[in-house]
Amino acid sequence: MNKREKIVFTALLIFLLLPNILGTFIATDLLTIGQRILYFITSLSIYALGLCIFKRKTFFYVFSAWFLLSAIEIVHLLIYQATTSMLFIFTCIKSEKGEFWELFSTYFPVVILFFILWGIYYYLNHRFIKNAYIAPRAWRMSAMGTIIAFFTFAIIMLGLRPKFRNIFSVRERDERTAAWVGCEKACPVNMVLGTYHIVSLALEIKHNEEALANFRFDTQIKNLKSKISNPPIVLLLVGETSRYDHWQLNGYDRPTSPRLMARQEEIISFDSVFTIGNLTTVCVPYMLSRATPENPRLYYHEPSVVDAFHEAGYHTAWIADQSFNNEFLMRIANGCDYAKYVTDDGQGDFIDSLLLIPLHQILTNTDKYSLFTNNYSFIVLHSLGCHFKYSERYPDNFQLFTPDMKGINVREMLRRVDEDAEGLARLRPENMAVVKNLKTILVNSYDNAILYTDYFIDCVIRELEATGRPAVLVYVGDHGENLLDDERYMFLHGTFAGSKYEYHVPLFVWTSQSYREQHSQQIEAMMNNTRKCTSTMTLFHSLLDLGDISYPQLDSTLLFSQPTLQSQSTIYGFDANMIRVPLPIK
Repeated sequence: MNKREKIVFTALLIFLLLPNILGTFIATDLLTIGQRILYFITSLSIYALGLCIFKRKTFFYVFSAWFLLSAIEIVHLLIYQATTSMLFIFTCIKSEKGEFWELFSTYFPVVILFFILWGIYYYLNHRFIKNAYIAPRAWRMSAMGTIIAFFTFAIIMLGLRPKFRNIFSVRERDERTAAWVGCEKACPVNMVLGTYHIVSLALEIKHNEEALANFRFDTQIKNLKSKISNPPIVLLLVGETSRYDHWQLNGYDRPTSPRLMARQEEIISFDSVFTIGNLTTVCVPYMLSRATPENPRLYYHEPSVVDAFHEAGYHTAWIADQSFNNEFLMRIANGCDYAKYVTDDGQGDFIDSLLLIPLHQILTNTDKYSLFTNNYSFIVLHSLGCHFKYSERYPDNFQLFTPDMKGINVREMLRRVDEDAEGLARLRPENMAVVKNLKTILVNSYDNAILYTDYFIDCVIRELEATGRPAVLVYVGDHGENLLDDERYMFLHGTFAGSKYEYHVPLFVWTSQSYREQHSQQIEAMMNNTRKCTSTMTLFHSLLDLGDISYPQLDSTLLFSQPTLQSQSTIYGFDANMIRVPLPIK
């Protein structure tokens, strides 16, 4: 290459690598130096492989196909300071046209500038780049072999990432494989993988929907004609990582739920409800289906409780800020009259109150959402709740309990703690002070997250009250959390054996005045059932009963809204290997 072609070649290559260069420095989801290094090595390797295969001019023409993906990646990096996520790709593919253009209009000048540069790119390639190989064949074959070996090793290392965190780890991840995450985040790998997963998920959902198309629960609303003038609202709020014993409403000695305490006469809280797993991907499908630990795959072969409501004549809505890529939950959302996944816009705190915006719209906008303002309505809110990192689940003005995690590097605190093969089970005495201090910070942060959840639930209740319709809200935690509670020093959730702190969850019911007047028998039954020991397997049947829906296979022993609810001495659930085990409920 002559000097002018070398300059143009370098400029075009930098333009191709622009999103990767930007990502290396500003992507906050690249958590370590190792991830950033492997991210950039992967980026270089992709284009180096292209140069080994194609002649220079052909290479630049072929790789110009990545321009659209590069534009999306750059916009995402500028908005979110993170590499393009699957949720962002899903939003671009599935969102309404108005939402899509609203998203890009924020950085429209960047998009215009990008296409101008694209035109310059084509001109420079056509005018100055010769169609010749970058190096002799032997060099190219050697480089290609090295790059292929690198990608093969990267795929192996990514495949070795642990599926579950079985014990608390000071490093919070497996350092042997964590750095390799940088490989799959490199553009355009992340875009291709994200699109592939979304398309695969869509095809799988379509296949499941077709298989379930003829399934019927034979549900029907009782006394439909007499109540159509003022149709009820049934709302299920799935709380994330919510422990029973950290709610003031349940006897906790800290004021973590003052707003619900003020509504105590309107709320019925159950003392002994246990979830059947300690991971969201396990718990929520079992909550929303008739699947049980004894019949675990049933949710693959039957629709959900949301579908049962829809079949009976309810209009259904799914509003969530998490788990958008869960096949079962996406299948439910696809079948709803309204579905909304709230995404992080990078402009402020990403907290559950963002779910209130679409909820308010469907409850009040008669013109656009008359299905919900004038008819029987069943709504599911799937929240982020108190999921780690707790301090990111509430705004600064909810820092009631301090010191908390805001402004504190917990990982640096943990580096001073020696751990062995048993995690924190054998601590040196001099490190106990660090752990006790850490526990204080974690509990304070978690309790602040509960405090904000209390505020969020109160806001949801106010939205329901504003409709003037009979309404019932059921709140349930999908699973709990370990907070270094005992000598095992267990932390987070998804532990192998599980603990009572992970399985014991809050479940409470709020009802409006008009609903209480119409359902006095069910209110009395729930008040009498609060001390019965049961599981989240009651939700499918109980929600239908609260919505005045009957169906032939209704199990009266699983109705927490009827006197027939059966208390259980042993509750079965799953360990981390999805093995059926008795839960630690004592």
